[in-house]
Amino acid sequence: MSLLIDTLASGTVLACAGAMIAIVVSGISSAKGLGISGNAAAGVTAEDEKNFSSALILESLPQTQVVYGFIIAILIVVGIMGGNMTLEKGLISIVAGIIVGFTGLSAIPQGKVAAASIGAVAKNEKVRGKVLVFIVMPEIAALFGFVISILLLVSAKVF
Repeated sequence: MSLLIDTLASGTVLACAGAMIAIVVSGISSAKGLGISGNAAAGVTAEDEKNFSSALILESLPQTQVVYGFIIAILIVVGIMGGNMTLEKGLISIVAGIIVGFTGLSAIPQGKVAAASIGAVAKNEKVRGKVLVFIVMPEIAALFGFVISILLLVSAKVF
């Protein structure tokens, strides 16, 4: 019982929860976004194999949110491995995981925009650069969450 209380007081459990939230929420969101855009990519590629390269590039963009979550989870785990996870650091770790995980939900609407953009490029190759701007817009929320999460972890000296 004493070991459990010591572990909870150290913040390790909270930090583990933060790492889990970071990777699980952003991972599920990216998978959902990639599924949406992947369906469109497969459809336009089946219509004309020349669409493959453009479709692949546009389809892959909702994957970045899980990269952000993965990096934050790694930083938290490195902090845990350092053996100096205080309760304060654990709380900040869980907040950082929540921020990057939930802003990573932007991968779902990004997948929808990517799907529409894949269809647009299949019809008119000249719009590829223009539709890329539309796909990147939902990314900004995830990028902001990623930066804030890093700043929180750095300021608390978690890793």
